This record gives sequence, C-alpha cells and structure tokens, in this order.
Amino acid sequence: MTTLEHARSLAADRKWAELAQLADSVDPETVGRSAELAYLLADALRRTGHLDRARPLAGSAERSAFRTADTRLALRTLNLLGMLAFEAGSMDEAETAFGSLLERATETADDEFAARASNNLGIIANIRGNSELALTSYQRATVSYHRIGYARGLAQTYYNMGISYRDLGFPDEADSHFDRAVQYADESNSEDVVALAETERAALRAQAGDGQLAESIASRALARLERMKDPAGAANAVRVLANAARSRGAHDLALQRLDAALSTLDAHPDLLVRAEIQRDRGSLLAALGSPANATDALLDAVRAYQRLGATVEAEAMKLLLSQIEETPPSL
Repeated sequence: MTTLEHARSLAADRKWAELAQLADSVDPETVGRSAELAYLLADALRRTGHLDRARPLAGSAERSAFRTADTRLALRTLNLLGMLAFEAGSMDEAETAFGSLLERATETADDEFAARASNNLGIIANIRGNSELALTSYQRATVSYHRIGYARGLAQTYYNMGISYRDLGFPDEADSHFDRAVQYADESNSEDVVALAETERAALRAQAGDGQLAESIASRALARLERMKDPAGAANAVRVLANAARSRGAHDLALQRLDAALSTLDAHPDLLVRAEIQRDRGSLLAALGSPANATDALLDAVRAYQRLGATVEAEAMKLLLSQIEETPPSL
C-alpha cells in the first residue's frame, strides 16, 4: 500500500489522529509530489487542532491542484483553506475563500461544494450577528444537499440552522434542528456531527435549568469528542458541562471545568470556543464576587469576539463589564 493509499484509508475511516501522525513520518518530497496527500494530511492536522502545521500543506495542495487542473481537489483544498482561516479567527480571509469556493463550484456545477460554501458563509454571517442571512444561506445548502442525497451535509446544515435559531431566541426550534442533525448524522455515520449536536442540546437543557439532563447529554458528547481526538470540540463540551454544574448550584465545579476547558485551548487554539469559555467564566466569576478576574476573562472574550467580527457579542460583553462594579454578587 502506498502512502497516499494509506492516507486515503485513514481518512475514509475518519481516523484523524492516526492520519495527523502520518504527517510526522512522511518524507517532504513525497508530500510535495502529491497534492492529494498534502490535502489529506492538512485536513487531519486541522481536525486535531494543529492549525499552524496544516496551513502551509493546504496552500501547497491548492496550488498543485489548480496547476494540474484537478478541479475537484482544488475545490476541496479551497474549502480547507477557508476552514483554517475561520478557525484561526481570520473571518475576512475565510469569507474570501468561501466566496471563491462558491463561485468556482457554481461554474463547475458542483452542488456539493456550492452547498459547503453556502453553509460556511452562513456560519460567518451568524457569527457577525446576521442570523437571518445565515438561515438563507443554510436553506440554499439544504436544497443542494437534498438534490445530491448527501446526508452528512444535511446533518451539518441542520446543526448550523439550530445554532441560528438558538441565537434568535427560539430554543424549541433550535432543539428540533439539532435533533434532525443527529438523525442525518446517524444515517451518514458522522459521529462528529452527532457530538456537536448533542453538545448544543445539552447547552439548551442547562439554560432551561435541567442541569442533570444537561450533564448526561454533554458527558456523552464529550466521550465521543475525546475518542475522536477533537480537542476544541471537547473543550466546548466541558464548557457546557460547566454550565450544567452551575445550573444545579455546583459553582466551584463549574469554575474548575471552565478553567480546564480554557487550558485545553492553550495547545489547540479555537477563537470562537475561547470567546464562549471566557464569556461564561467572566459571568461566573462576577457572580462569585471576583470582579478583577471576571474583568480579565470578559476582556479576553471581547478581544476574541472582535477578531471574529462578532460585534453583537462583543458589545454584550462590554455591557456586562460595565455592570460588574454596579451589581452585588449573585449566584
């Protein structure tokens, strides 16, 4: 079996950690001769939280794919470059990449990548506070995914729609979309999407005050994410477990969990997850009567949200900061 065939097999089985480890042992000349191998290694490195190592490989793969007129691989690498920019917090760069992807996929009548581009542009719109525009993008993606019968894409899109409905203040509608995401994810053996949707369903339960059920669902999601070696996803699940603990009055445990989640991101950065962890830490620390530490956490959240272009969230954090000295501690 060649190195490329081995990489393809690992990717097909979604063994991202093993595939990422392969990047350490493959000769650079071997990678340089195969745009597809460079892409597969970069994708695995991204999924396991090694963004800095993934970006040069992805860039090399894109250049080689376009040079050899491998249209499908070129679209895959362009999508990957957008994801890498997104996860690094470079929203403008990500938007440019996904916009180019949508244009090129439309030109080549590639419904799958047109849908992926619409999906990812929707995510950016939602982060920037335009949930209605995001839903429009997601609806376009679902049309394309239904047309080609791509269950995994539908799972991802319904998950994203759930996030938008959550942000619009419709928890029941959000939960319904997370449920549909799980159904399509089960159909396509997409355990990663199952874990993401379970994490969000747990967050809704914690928000509703059912800490025990939230704990159960989030623990299940965390086990999946740890098994898949997804550090950022696991950190987010731990954040939700912290909210579950807080909703049942276990405030010290909640803070321990938030601190642990934040520590994970030191080695595996994810700007959006960091912003949400620091938002929750700041809120909890303020309630625990630690205004200085709360201020530090919330300022970090503001900086992260601003880098993401999430102005609505950043302003909400600034409002919370202004209230810290004015409001007595309250759990």
